[in-house]
Amino acid sequence: MIATTGSDIFMTFPEPQREAVFLRRPQRFLAKMSLPEGAEELVYCANSGAMTGCLTSGMTALLWDSADPERKRRYTWRAVKFEGGWIGTDTHLANRIVEEALRLKLVPGLENYCILVREQLLEVGFRVDFVLTGPQGDCLVEVKSATVVEGGVARFPDSVTPRGVKHLKALKSQALAGKRSVLLFLIQRADAHSFVVSNSYDPAYAEAFEDAVASGVEVISLAVAVSPAGFGIPKILPYARDSMASINTNK
Repeated sequence: MIATTGSDIFMTFPEPQREAVFLRRPQRFLAKMSLPEGAEELVYCANSGAMTGCLTSGMTALLWDSADPERKRRYTWRAVKFEGGWIGTDTHLANRIVEEALRLKLVPGLENYCILVREQLLEVGFRVDFVLTGPQGDCLVEVKSATVVEGGVARFPDSVTPRGVKHLKALKSQALAGKRSVLLFLIQRADAHSFVVSNSYDPAYAEAFEDAVASGVEVISLAVAVSPAGFGIPKILPYARDSMASINTNK
């Protein structure tokens, strides 16, 4: 696992934060944590995926403290320590990480663009995360978070995602209409050396992904190392292309 030093940090974690111990995940959007003073607390989990292989009782977790006793869930789960490194668990931070990377010109292939609009409605039920503008026109960027890494390969999705399929079809339509369209996968962990869209959990997504790529949708996969201090400088991960864009991981 690659360590993240202070000099590598390009975006700090929102404060205030505190450590806790992960106990269990009773449902998608909730996790039970043990706080340092011994109390157990249900905290908000923004990651709707299964996070397969990332969750073991007793792991050290990083929480954001809203410091608001009136908030339904005072704490939000930001990261979990896994095999000596950290995994970002807050998918709501993904767009903020990507936005900062775009602002600092740290995303290869998108250095000549500036952010024009955020959350632009493209069609009923689909708002693209970013519309960028540049010398060659506008560019659409949709961000997805990949949490699971197996054998050094980051995989998406890790659960059934009808919403993701709908987004792929919308991006495909935009690409076919001549609009540059980019699907950006963000991996908040440092132990991945490559990325792949897998059909293990949602064959429909894998099929829609291949169709979108064949129709002109571009793919960028970025990894950021995570530490309690923040996020490391984004690094491009290679991904399977063309007929290998979606691999069978059921073996």
